[in-house]
Amino acid sequence: MMNLFNKKDFAENQKLHHQAMPKLELDLNTRVFVNLNPLNTENVPLQGEFLGTSHYEFLIIRLPSIPGLLNKLMPHMRVDISYLAGGARNNFTAEVITHTARPALLLFTSYPDRMSVLETRKFSRVTCALPVNLITPHGDALGVVRDLSRGGCRIVLEMTGQSSVRKLTSGDRIVLQMALSEEGSPARGIGLVRNVETAGSRLTIGISFDESSDAFAEALTRYLELVSVIV
Repeated sequence: MMNLFNKKDFAENQKLHHQAMPKLELDLNTRVFVNLNPLNTENVPLQGEFLGTSHYEFLIIRLPSIPGLLNKLMPHMRVDISYLAGGARNNFTAEVITHTARPALLLFTSYPDRMSVLETRKFSRVTCALPVNLITPHGDALGVVRDLSRGGCRIVLEMTGQSSVRKLTSGDRIVLQMALSEEGSPARGIGLVRNVETAGSRLTIGISFDESSDAFAEALTRYLELVSVIV
């Protein structure tokens, strides 16, 4: 009876512990940064790719094949892991469980029991699904604005074939046309590409509105104020 009680008690405690822990909301193939020596402020984190998780148990991260890296990945060593999501930098510490060298360098780490979040956006954003027409240096495209603020937006494009828009890179200037009201012509603004992420046929672009016109800024402000009231 005592052993059964202990097992049940352990299971309940483990369940409560899991409920208190953050559930990692991280999309597959998200870029992550792994710092093998967190105490060294001059150390450059390794850029990896998040491949999956067993919630509350472990994470899997693909790392670049760098000579000598395998010898540095020792079991139980502590590493810092960070990634950008929702306009914030998320950071946590994990413990190396093991790694594999083939078919790729895969790092298995412990599941985070706490996480720090640093907001990096100047403006708060709203989630939306606004159709947008893009005029870029590499051709035109249709996409969907997934989140929007006075300072910028995130656009998702579904690429088919060998679209030249795949050549978009940080620093490119593009023209955006989107319907921010039910009346009049679509609002027209200028955006600067801040980052580009590719996952299969999907292209996700981070845009800032540094050089947009006053008319676009006014239309954007009215739209965001309306959405805020509805929400």
